[in-house]
Amino acid sequence: MGFKRIAVRALAATGVLLICDQIANYTVLGDGMFLGNPVAPFDPPLFSPAQFEKLELIEQALATGDPDPASLRFDSELGWCYPPGGGRNEFTYDWAGCRIGAAPLSRVKAPGVERVVAVGCSMTHGEEVGASETWCARLDAARDDLEVANLGVAAYGIDQSLMRLRRDGLKLEPDVVLLGVLPGAALRLTTLYRPLLRHWSRDVAIKPRFVLEGGALVGIPSPASSLGDVPRLLWDQASFLSAFGPHDHWIGRARAAYLPRGSHWSHHLFVSRLALSLYEVGGRDIPICFEDPAHEVYRLHEAIVLETKREAEAAGARFLCLVLPGRDDLRIREEEGAYWDGWVADLRKKGVWMIDVSEALVAERGKGMFAPFGHYGAGASRIVAERLSEALR
Repeated sequence: MGFKRIAVRALAATGVLLICDQIANYTVLGDGMFLGNPVAPFDPPLFSPAQFEKLELIEQALATGDPDPASLRFDSELGWCYPPGGGRNEFTYDWAGCRIGAAPLSRVKAPGVERVVAVGCSMTHGEEVGASETWCARLDAARDDLEVANLGVAAYGIDQSLMRLRRDGLKLEPDVVLLGVLPGAALRLTTLYRPLLRHWSRDVAIKPRFVLEGGALVGIPSPASSLGDVPRLLWDQASFLSAFGPHDHWIGRARAAYLPRGSHWSHHLFVSRLALSLYEVGGRDIPICFEDPAHEVYRLHEAIVLETKREAEAAGARFLCLVLPGRDDLRIREEEGAYWDGWVADLRKKGVWMIDVSEALVAERGKGMFAPFGHYGAGASRIVAERLSEALR
């Protein structure tokens, strides 16, 4: 067969493949979804019906003059937070914004009683248990010589926990500052916009973060200084990239996936769109982040813990970092070992008081340990409170 005939057949085959690719691109990927998952380019950066609904709720609130519906909990400094005096039923918050257990935090510290200020995520807040069943409330009830201020907030990274301590916690004059760390939530501090990390997130929450420059922590404020900024930033891709692109790990990792629709060659082919989408959702293996002390996530976690310790001690408080592994973390620990052990050991060498409750949780694993959505149930909360009560004596 001559070269000319081979070339003609190759071109014809290429043409057929391109036609098939384009048909698939405009039909199979026409709605921006493939097998129930969003496909790049992500313009706008909304990945689920729930996120569109949340954005619609924000726009309705702005249109009706309600600047902050209670369900949004928007906070220009921290991203989101529970308002002082807010909440309902089992989830209410006192004058200081602390979750109320048996009673609100006393406005004046009682003589002979140490005040413990706890910051952290949903494992500290007690997302799926009643007010008296959180480990903060149980610790408070178990010790007459302690009072516990629960400043935990659901979905926080430890970056936001440090920021909340600075703004709301230190003015409570703590004797002990306790930072709760959920290993499985390690990647939360890599982003300014929650859905970039977890596309299935039900909200459109925008947050601040820290980056390391020359080994020093540098704060990056939330791009949304008002609730009105949220729809503006999410509907306009140019504004979104300008505000988030320079400092968000996930945009930096796969920038083409967030460029305006049609502005990059990869947006025009079925195959390249799928390849770009698959690449974009990678890089989220948390155990790998803790295997290398030079990894950005490892270094950021270490730097934030050390800075929290420094600021707590500067305010005259003792500092305790509490490792609160989730259900999946405990499963990995039993099957492969605790991937956070090296990180904990390094911090101990640097003088940080570290308590890892995973061994105690594994030893007493049973019914009631975890709630349906993976947060601590009453059993796990009891174990954490008992472990802390012993340590704080």
